[in-house]
Amino acid sequence: MGVDRKLFERQRSMDAKRYGWGLGLAFLILVGAIGAPALGQQYAPRMAAAAPGNLTGATASNTGVMGQRFLVETQHFRVMCQDPEFAKQVATMAEAYRNHLAMHWLGRKLPEWHEKVPLMVNTSPNLPASGETKYTLVGGTIRSIQMVVSGTKERILDSVLPHEMTHTVLATHFSASGKPVPRWADEGACTTVEHLSERSKHDVMLVKFLTESRGIPFSHLFAMREYPPDMMPLYAQGYSLCAFLIAQAGPRRFVEFLERGMQSENWVQAVGDVYGYPKLGSLQTAWNAWVYDGGGEVSSYTAVALGYVTNVPKPNIASVPNSSPPLVPFPLTGNPPVSIRASQPGPQQTVGGTILR
Repeated sequence: MGVDRKLFERQRSMDAKRYGWGLGLAFLILVGAIGAPALGQQYAPRMAAAAPGNLTGATASNTGVMGQRFLVETQHFRVMCQDPEFAKQVATMAEAYRNHLAMHWLGRKLPEWHEKVPLMVNTSPNLPASGETKYTLVGGTIRSIQMVVSGTKERILDSVLPHEMTHTVLATHFSASGKPVPRWADEGACTTVEHLSERSKHDVMLVKFLTESRGIPFSHLFAMREYPPDMMPLYAQGYSLCAFLIAQAGPRRFVEFLERGMQSENWVQAVGDVYGYPKLGSLQTAWNAWVYDGGGEVSSYTAVALGYVTNVPKPNIASVPNSSPPLVPFPLTGNPPVSIRASQPGPQQTVGGTILR
């Protein structure tokens, strides 16, 4: 990576647990039988991991999938889970997140989907958090969305479900382009709405990867269309970069940045037009310094603060004020809070897999 290794010599090598891929992928194979994909391009964002809407005609019934499962249907989802009460909670929060995250990222509600989304839920007290979302882009629309969420009940509600729902929000928004969101931005943006405990794992991994020279130069990162063989640096670095940019101008400005870059395929111009950095290398240098200094407040690392521009161009859309309150569990009434916090690696050490700050 174009990262000065000396900047990270003082960082201690550390490790962090990541999500369980196997169960999520296994259940994804099962849920694939629920609806055959339409003709077109299929995309499956790889998730290593992350108001209630009214239950419209919610029902519970046995389905015979992996033994006894209960089905709860809402306006947009068909939730299947072995626990009927948790199925109702997931269904309620799925509708809530669909609305809330659309407003968070886009400033407006999503259009209606062509069919209900099958959402398979797998939960147990010790199950690692994981998820998978599949969809098909055809004729400028999104079809055949399928979701699997796995983990403890708490992590499903506060991390996995909002992560997967952000995949669907962004995919629906960009479906008219016929293109999937760039991998680093898709996974990175989805991770920003997860619980702090999950985001912190990426912070730890990022420092580890940079220390091991496994970081990805921005010129390569922005050009990636598929997942690299070594995927976890993409997750950690994508999340950190998304947090860095979102902290500067808000989530809607970030989506405008993606719109510009995906339309023109000129990410250098998009970075300059939206954030003021003259080239990807300038953005990389600023981000690298921010990470080395411990993350957090970004005002000293913006293009204006660094003297690249005197002011950042005005957005085409209204941006959301930046705030970083801690993410906390929310009740199943009212809109779930979604907040963006900048990545904060900082000096840390690992003892027996437990992160000590």
